[in-house]
Amino acid sequence: MLDNLIDEYCDQVANKESEIQRLVDEVTRLKSRVQEFKVLREELQKQFQEAS
Repeated sequence: MLDNLIDEYCDQVANKESEIQRLVDEVTRLKSRVQEFKVLREELQKQFQEAS
């Protein structure tokens, strides 16, 4: 009985660790996208200033 409980908790830990990794990957992708948008914003601002 106790072995089953230990196994169940180990499975839950493994699932949560997998979720954490998925979220870390998603945050990394989002941060990268934010950086891309910031660069794009700077480029557009430069073009606007050069045009005016």
